[in-house]
Amino acid sequence: MDVSIPDDPGKRFDGWKAIAGYFKRDRSTVMRWARDHRLPVRRMPGGKQGSVFAFESELAAWSLTPDRVDAAEGSDPSAPATGVTPTITPTITPTIAPTTILGRTVRRPVLWATILALIVVVTGGGYWLNRSGATPMAGMRADLPDDPAVAADYMTARDSWAQRTPQDIEHAIALYRSVIRRDPTFAPAHAGLAEAWLVYREYGDIDDPTAYTAARKAAEQAVRLDPNLPAAHRALGFINYWWINATPAAIAEFKRAISLDDRDGQNHFWYANVLADLGEDAAAQREYSRARLLSPGSRIIEVEYACSKWQAGDDRLAMRQLSDLARRYPGDATIHNCLAWVYISGGDIVDFAREYRLAALARGEPGLLRLTERLNVAVRDDPATAHRVLIADARARIARGSMRIRETPAFFASAMGDRNELVALMTEASNLGERWFSASVRRRIAARWKGDATIERLIADISPPIPAGQP
Repeated sequence: MDVSIPDDPGKRFDGWKAIAGYFKRDRSTVMRWARDHRLPVRRMPGGKQGSVFAFESELAAWSLTPDRVDAAEGSDPSAPATGVTPTITPTITPTIAPTTILGRTVRRPVLWATILALIVVVTGGGYWLNRSGATPMAGMRADLPDDPAVAADYMTARDSWAQRTPQDIEHAIALYRSVIRRDPTFAPAHAGLAEAWLVYREYGDIDDPTAYTAARKAAEQAVRLDPNLPAAHRALGFINYWWINATPAAIAEFKRAISLDDRDGQNHFWYANVLADLGEDAAAQREYSRARLLSPGSRIIEVEYACSKWQAGDDRLAMRQLSDLARRYPGDATIHNCLAWVYISGGDIVDFAREYRLAALARGEPGLLRLTERLNVAVRDDPATAHRVLIADARARIARGSMRIRETPAFFASAMGDRNELVALMTEASNLGERWFSASVRRRIAARWKGDATIERLIADISPPIPAGQP
């Protein structure tokens, strides 16, 4: 799908309800038109007002297409609210005569060529081009379940997932499970469930092992049902990188997802996050730019893009952008978590504790709230040693399997100048064969302890033996 904004887009309609209001139809009808008759609806994962939107000019143009004729059969839809009354005939004969749409004159061959170039199918993660112009790729099911009620629940689940609040994500998980019970072979619902679990671990009250295990099960089932589903591959890429620590496999999954659908902003967004962590700064910025182009208005992309500035070493720019985002969205847990990392990287445990507490409050996770309470007490007693509360918590999580590697507590020890804790953690990591792929963490530790032979040797031990992946 062409993601560029039309020269004269007219009014923008956000969400299925607004789009349905334009046509004076119900929500399920326009969802069916999007599914079966190529209604030009765009996807915006992570957007503030829902995950779909449409431009008035494109809806009006669609009203003149053969698909509009098909959609009208048996339904007698009323004219669009713009006052443009399309002339519908059973047979469309190409002509060079001009036609007027919202005050703009275009010639029909150009109009039809543009429309035919925009034949798309909405999948679980965005849009993929159906280059045959007729049917989906072999082996792929329709983009929405056949049952209108199930389809409506699926789309509501996606809308809820995009809101990024604990309550909305819980609702999305419940709806995805309901869709799967009623239509177990609908692969996009399994992929959507996987992504909901992955996001829930960042915003809700759940531990990593539970979330990642559920996400992996759902993503693998989605791939079994549809090996060509981009959302399933990017979910596996996310799991491989952030949980299993299998970076080459993660890179392969993200590249697979992008090769299947280069116009899905979520593919580029999650791949950008991985590249930023790997220290592939230029490649990460290209992927973030692509994601922002494809997903205009996405708050979460804006947040992670700002955080990537810290990963690239520009703490001042990251702080400025994240602080502005925190003023605009004070209840966003990810913003406060990113700010906490920026603060502690400069040795500021006081401001770290404040932002960490705000992140915990936004998530509402009891265990995290208790940790921040202990941290606040430690900061009041002795800021120089307060970080050891975080290290002790990390060791407990490692012992029970909810943290896989020692990278994060080691970074905290390094940032606070605690060489003894840093050496102890890195030695354990080296002895256990851990590999720390986060270049931003390794670079900062190396810079903080430049000339320290022991730490330099340990950094070499835990660094990936070969470049983790190339864009």
